[in-house]
Amino acid sequence: MADVNNKFGRPEMLKLLVRSFWFVVWTCLWLAVLRVVGQQRAMATPASNSAGSSIQLAGDIILGGLFPVHVKGEKTPCGSAVYNRGIQRLEAMLFAVDQINSEGKLLPGIRLGVNVVDTCSRDTYALNRSLEFIRASLNAMDHSTSLSSAASGSAASFQCRDGSTPRDRRPPSQQTKGLGPVFGVVGGSYSSVSIQVANLLRLFRIPQISPASTAKVLSDKSRFEFFARTVPPDDYQAITLVDLVERFNWTYISTVASEGSYGESGIEVVHREAGARNICIALAERVSSTADERVFDSIIRNLYRKPFARAVVLFTRADDARGLLAAAKRLSITSHFIWVASDGWGRQHKLVEGLEDVAEGALTVDLESKSVPGFDDYMLSLTPSNNQRNPWYGDYWQEVHGCLLPHNQHHPQSTSAHDDQPAISHASVCPAGLRLTHLGYEQDSKIQFVVDAVYAFAHAISALQRDVCGNASTAAGRRPVYGACPQLLSYDGGDFYTKYLLNVSFLDPAGSEVKFDAQGDGLARYTIMNYRRLPNGANNGYDYKLKMISILNQSL
Repeated sequence: MADVNNKFGRPEMLKLLVRSFWFVVWTCLWLAVLRVVGQQRAMATPASNSAGSSIQLAGDIILGGLFPVHVKGEKTPCGSAVYNRGIQRLEAMLFAVDQINSEGKLLPGIRLGVNVVDTCSRDTYALNRSLEFIRASLNAMDHSTSLSSAASGSAASFQCRDGSTPRDRRPPSQQTKGLGPVFGVVGGSYSSVSIQVANLLRLFRIPQISPASTAKVLSDKSRFEFFARTVPPDDYQAITLVDLVERFNWTYISTVASEGSYGESGIEVVHREAGARNICIALAERVSSTADERVFDSIIRNLYRKPFARAVVLFTRADDARGLLAAAKRLSITSHFIWVASDGWGRQHKLVEGLEDVAEGALTVDLESKSVPGFDDYMLSLTPSNNQRNPWYGDYWQEVHGCLLPHNQHHPQSTSAHDDQPAISHASVCPAGLRLTHLGYEQDSKIQFVVDAVYAFAHAISALQRDVCGNASTAAGRRPVYGACPQLLSYDGGDFYTKYLLNVSFLDPAGSEVKFDAQGDGLARYTIMNYRRLPNGANNGYDYKLKMISILNQSL
């Protein structure tokens, strides 16, 4: 041991031990990644040709994006049908990035880029696609380490045999893409997706902000220490649902929950709150992730056998809520139940399309949100020809208009999101002058929260930029331009999350306050809607009407 100490010295020995430790850590992480890849390889081929695509826009700092563009497939991870809300939320991220880049005030000298993938509304497939973020970060780390070590004259991780300076041997097209390490991720939408992805991203200290995942478990910092969301956890809307039941003096109810963290954790709080208020649960049903028409029919029959429990609390995903309504219509039980539904239903018109009579009278809870200024004009201006950066927009266009783009007329695919809706495989070719209109488009209620997530990253990066980059230059009467300095680009993601991201506080473009609590949760504000027939209802005479706004004390 003395000879070793004399040869290396204590500092050198410590460095050697640290390097050995990190080598073991990274090896284990890569083995875990490869194991996941192997498990998911059988599911890696989507049914839709475009589902496996991605959106990659160059920038100084790259934000990853996870959105449910396509619905789940039955025999493959991805179906061919496009999820309307998923496309809107994806475009909302692009819209927010465009706004920040064009204004230039929030991030002077820095251009945001994106790397966006489709989750196909499935947690395992989303995990597989998220590996792209990890690969990009590790490749960039290896490359930058090699070059920076050579430039500084220190021992490089990669060294040429003749001792010369390492060169980037990648093709020029790859060198100029600007798709470096992913600084943070916006998404996912479903809680089950966010849970899977957060478990992966935490290993590499990559921060994540979800605009829609509300499962209570995601507040657990011992498991999801780099996860945040611009929405509150489900506890608060579960309490709001029971408040509604109590307000109407319903003391005997049934409940239905979707399988998974969203439905199961939410309905657990409903049951607990109901018991504390002497509200009895007549029947508690659960919708499995593989439920078909027979399952939904069985649930409706079971609910109907409890005739005095007409109020049914739903803590379900959107497709499960629609499945229940469709089953009730098939069984001719159209006006028996009073639905009290979570934000999985919210105020979606597509969910109740063709089932308005069954849904009439429903009370639904949704997060209070405002229309984002400029986003409607942005969406209405898009066409397949001017929006080629989005490889899925053509699929969305065909589904909204019920026609086929010219290049698809000989290779049609069904784009029906629901089995009870007709496919467009025999539709005519889309006319050249076609445009989105307000009759076929309505801003999704989660758009504001997607924009908030992007701006939260931008505000946090801005604060980090001021702290670590310093004043690069100051022109008279102009704000200093800092740019993306090396200290910013190499800043630890975990420290960025705790020191900067959780401490942002700002007003978003819609004028709403955005901030996070210590668990990374957003503010709890809800609207309660009543779905009913209205004199001027645009959707077959039905629409959602605001009943009240609920703002909960987040210290509960």
